[in-house]
Amino acid sequence: MVLWAGLFAVVLFTPIDWNGCGFFRRGVVEFLHFVYVFSWFVVFFALRLRWRLLLLIVTAPLVFYSLGLNGTGEENAAPEAATVGALRQFQSSLDAYRNEHQQQGYPELLPTIAVSPYAKFYIFKYVPARDADGRVASYLVQATPRRRECGFYMSFTIADDGKVFYTFEPREATTADKNLE
Repeated sequence: MVLWAGLFAVVLFTPIDWNGCGFFRRGVVEFLHFVYVFSWFVVFFALRLRWRLLLLIVTAPLVFYSLGLNGTGEENAAPEAATVGALRQFQSSLDAYRNEHQQQGYPELLPTIAVSPYAKFYIFKYVPARDADGRVASYLVQATPRRRECGFYMSFTIADDGKVFYTFEPREATTADKNLE
């Protein structure tokens, strides 16, 4: 019974999480999901046929309801919002540096700031642009997804004027892309 439950749980989870996106998104909580499914199968195989059917009738609507509420768009909303928030924090920090150091312009490196844990799904890159004197006169901060194959398709960029741009293409967003208003 336990062997069958383990086999069914592994067969169910292997194709769903073949590329490791479940663990990437949810961390250790994904193992908890596996334990729930494994436990359900243990109970399922321990019951007689009549009770198995009742268990299926009771749990099937709950499973379909919970899966229907957690699509990729809903799961990505918080990380994308946190990433845009982090870009705005970077922009604010870079502007504060420039106001303190009028002669030097913007800093050479991206400042370290505390960002939301949801922003961990994105990589931030600082792209400074220099003037004729060699000072950093303007910049872009780009945020690209760490793993596009896990459903993170949007890339973001913030310019020194505070405008945020985005694209769904598999590249960094540029100032020629759509503006996030």
